[in-house]
Amino acid sequence: MTLFSQLLAIGGALLGFFLLVDGVAFILANTGGRGASRANRRLKFDDKGDPADHIEVVARQNEEHNARTSIGRYFETLARRADITLPPYRIYFLIGVMTVLFFFVFLLTLPFIPKSILFFIAATTATLLPVMYLNAKSRDRVNKFQEQFPDALDLIVRSLKVGHPLSAALTTIANEIPDPLGAEFEIAARQIAYGKSTPEAINAISQRIDLADVRFFAVAVQIHHEAGGNLAEILSGLSTIIRGRFQLFRKVKALTVEGRFSAWFLSLFPVVMIFVMAGMQPGYYQNVADFAYFPHAVVLVFFLLIVNVIAMKLITKLEV
Repeated sequence: MTLFSQLLAIGGALLGFFLLVDGVAFILANTGGRGASRANRRLKFDDKGDPADHIEVVARQNEEHNARTSIGRYFETLARRADITLPPYRIYFLIGVMTVLFFFVFLLTLPFIPKSILFFIAATTATLLPVMYLNAKSRDRVNKFQEQFPDALDLIVRSLKVGHPLSAALTTIANEIPDPLGAEFEIAARQIAYGKSTPEAINAISQRIDLADVRFFAVAVQIHHEAGGNLAEILSGLSTIIRGRFQLFRKVKALTVEGRFSAWFLSLFPVVMIFVMAGMQPGYYQNVADFAYFPHAVVLVFFLLIVNVIAMKLITKLEV
């Protein structure tokens, strides 16, 4: 097989792998989350107003939420939530470069594994690393926003009680509360100043920050805009619920720190040991490299490691 044929095969494999990632990302992005159902449950048991009207508002916002997701926008959504200005084509280019680098690194450190399997492992690793990094950055930003959100709600409640409009409360939050919440509410305040309605600006925040509490806040503002009601009382109750859940979550997190450390250790230890053994004894795996089922065993081990990481993540993840 000539060098040109090998490069053509690698390029075709990369293109197919990225199309597969786009397809999986589209399915995941358009799968309904638990936050929307949680907001539906809250509104079903609301004794103020017609529940059918509330559910209709939630459904309309869910349609807007799903409409903005399409093939090729998964990484763009992750980068936007992580507050990183990085277009998707640059992320694809980064994944391609990392795939080639990982392939040659694995080829030098693990020469006994077939090249096709090494390429698959390199492409998978190069794709997962940016996703994990963007998810971590997005999660940190969303967690910080969620910690600041009750203070913002209290500020809105006080502003409404003294007679200020909601738009003025949003401007005060943008000036008084630091990023990331301050930056998001500053965008909303500017949108209102340029002619957008207050419910539309709040709904835009719920689209940028994927939190059930923010979507419930957007639904409350929408209902108040259309039907009226005591918005200050609703937001005050929402703030109390969020603070109570935070206290419970911190307590649960402190009690489960040992289990989460064990999960990370058990997930990373096999991978580290493979490279340690290959570095300390380069011929350690050569005795079984010629075995007929060795490539299948390598793929099975790699698949089981991924399943182990996912299982450990699900076991140690607690919804509060």
